Amino acid sequence: MTRNGKIARLPRPIREQINRRLENGDKGKQIVQWLNTRPEVAALMAAHFDGQPVNEPNLSHWKTGGFRDWQTQQEALGVTSQVLSDAAELTRKSGGKALESLAVCLTARTALSMQNMPSAGEHPKAHLEWLRWLCAILSQMRKGDHNLESLKLKRDKFDLEVKKFEAVAAARKLAEQKLQPEGTITKEGWEQLERELKLI
Repeated sequence: MTRNGKIARLPRPIREQINRRLENGDKGKQIVQWLNTRPEVAALMAAHFDGQPVNEPNLSHWKTGGFRDWQTQQEALGVTSQVLSDAAELTRKSGGKALESLAVCLTARTALSMQNMPSAGEHPKAHLEWLRWLCAILSQMRKGDHNLESLKLKRDKFDLEVKKFEAVAAARKLAEQKLQPEGTITKEGWEQLERELKLI
């Protein structure tokens, strides 16, 4: 949502300071006084609001709109940061299987949510929908993890086949180099070929 009020039009660093001060419980009157002493705020008010300074109703309007959006964003960033931190730790302990680690994180959070299921008066249907969505993500991640493992096995099998082919080709080339003039392989050539084939 795009906001166009006085505070919404302020530079982002100033809005960030306002939000921090609101979060810390600073009084609205103090915040407004602080804002109106800043030259960049005065310049913006002169350019777009006929020079009218920021007042407490402006701040109150921001508090119920932009500030709440900021709080929601901060909460989301905090949760994301924690999940990524958990995943990084689990990845380290699991030997680098990142997707598996993330799946473990989501599984743990799902279990925690199930332990704290809301009562009937707290919209359980919405909570169940959220859990269904979470499980769908988990299922997709696990499917991707399994597909990755399957691809790795196929690649390993292909690499093994390539090595076998290369070994046979090398053995045949070596045997051809040891052919006698009449086209038969010497005893030494046969022995070398047998040794090479035993390695396959």
